[in-house]
Amino acid sequence: MLSYIIYSYVYVVMRMGNITSGILFMVISSFGFALMMAFAKILSNSLPSMEIVFFRSFIMVIIILIIYSYNYYRHGITKANKKGGWGKLFIRVFMGGVAMVSIFYNISTIPLGTATAFAQSVPIYAVIFGILFLKEKVSIGVMLATIIGFVGILLISDPNFNDIALINIVVGILSGVTMAIAFVTLRTLKPYFDNAFLILAFGIGNAILGFCGMFLPFDGVGGFSLPNVWEWLLIVCMGTSGTVGQHFLNKAYINAPVGIVAPIDYSRVIFGIFLGIMLGDAFPNLITSIGIAFIVLSGLLIAMPALLDDLYRLRNRPNNKS
Repeated sequence: MLSYIIYSYVYVVMRMGNITSGILFMVISSFGFALMMAFAKILSNSLPSMEIVFFRSFIMVIIILIIYSYNYYRHGITKANKKGGWGKLFIRVFMGGVAMVSIFYNISTIPLGTATAFAQSVPIYAVIFGILFLKEKVSIGVMLATIIGFVGILLISDPNFNDIALINIVVGILSGVTMAIAFVTLRTLKPYFDNAFLILAFGIGNAILGFCGMFLPFDGVGGFSLPNVWEWLLIVCMGTSGTVGQHFLNKAYINAPVGIVAPIDYSRVIFGIFLGIMLGDAFPNLITSIGIAFIVLSGLLIAMPALLDDLYRLRNRPNNKS
């Protein structure tokens, strides 16, 4: 059964164009990251945030090393198309690390849905940075859809910020800006490194950052608490789901333009809200429901033209005709 599912997935993806496959990868990535954030939220009740960052990244490094070793055994080392790219890789790892620390801090101090909403300010910055630095051409429709999605984020996170501390607002904005820079930089790394190496570098960098952060003298941020058996299980689940999210995130941004796939990541908020309900959060009120509707509308406006175009192209291929 599992082999059939894997075969079907590979077959479908191979039949897709880059844009459609990028959209699919982003949806899978969003769900993986939502699971990771839910596990991190549970762990934040007993472990400092920097320790959670360290374990999340450490587990990811182990998984990627296993995959890398297997690929080396089967196919040998995959050489990069171009030399260089190390400066851009450092920016991607550093900015991504700052974003992860910021997100995990908010996860541990404010409700999961609100923390997720802050993190999802990324697409609007990614679209802007993609235009400014990558010279990507983004249609008016994409810009409008991005704005609609961002309005939905504001509705879900409560724009009045009545019960959220200023530090959480600042950290939330910081997480969005730095992660957007990391994403835009990621797309420029395609000619230099393969997907597995990019994830490995990201994991190692964040593991180092998390380890150093454990020495910070701030309650709930620095320090170390030895996990029990249940917490170890949650750590493994968090690291695994985060690795899945990171893998498909990289593939999404490598396969399609930033302006197309970035708004699809809004779906992570929807996943986060429902996972939050499973963890005991209240059912979304009317304002939150309207925000969810805006996010869904944003994703449909971005994805539908590319999906229809790819479906039309596949349908009219000569080898598809009977």
